[in-house]
Amino acid sequence: MTDTPPRRNIKLVIAYNGAAYHGWQRQADGIDTIQQRVEEAASRVVGHPVVVFGAGRTDAGVHAAGQVANVYTENLNIPLRGLRRAMNSALPRDITIRSAEQVDDQFHASRSAVGKTYRYRIYVGPIRPVMLDKQVYHYWMSLDLEQMQAAGRRILGEHDFLAFATSGEQRQDTVRTVYRCDLAQAGPEIHISVTGDGFLYNMVRNIVGTLIEIGRGRWAPQRIDNILASRDRSNAGPTTPPDGLYLQCVYYRDEDLPGIPSSM
Repeated sequence: MTDTPPRRNIKLVIAYNGAAYHGWQRQADGIDTIQQRVEEAASRVVGHPVVVFGAGRTDAGVHAAGQVANVYTENLNIPLRGLRRAMNSALPRDITIRSAEQVDDQFHASRSAVGKTYRYRIYVGPIRPVMLDKQVYHYWMSLDLEQMQAAGRRILGEHDFLAFATSGEQRQDTVRTVYRCDLAQAGPEIHISVTGDGFLYNMVRNIVGTLIEIGRGRWAPQRIDNILASRDRSNAGPTTPPDGLYLQCVYYRDEDLPGIPSSM
């Protein structure tokens, strides 16, 4: 039996504009993804091939302010500050390594996570915000923020969120806990921040689509209760585009989770 060579486990916090990429996960040759770009940069810097493990497989067009990844390297010499700087020099301008730190060998960006926060940006107004193209979802009609906030409160807690998952969700366990669903006005934008212990496929974008239907007056906030109870995707609102979605933060300790719902 050969001894396992010594290695370091490096935790990376990554921000990116996902507009030009086909999501996080590496795909077939010729398809540009965030994971592929980060792996190429990391391999070049440490001097050997690596696999980068991400906390979440963001879809095509989705952005991140706080994606977390980890990478194992046998290079024990390069300082972490130098690693971060060298990787940023090797990465395109729409991807950046915000921080790099050595962590326990057992740490895994996805399996060790206990929760995440996603934010969705809706630009409300009749004129298309061309300078924010692919960074926000433009909604041309006015929205009732108070009604949307009232609906957001009904999402809090542990529920079966199957009705908010994309049709064909394969996971058997569709029960998740939402700790916060905060809606705030930020100039012409409405920001919807959702924190939970986990998310089904397109769950946040489907929640946002439903909140928009409530905000434009099609449904009352109480509709959320019926949607959850039905476990039927057709009862919820449409899936909003990926443009406005950001992975904001990934949590690795229960005490870091904002577990007390805010009063909106």
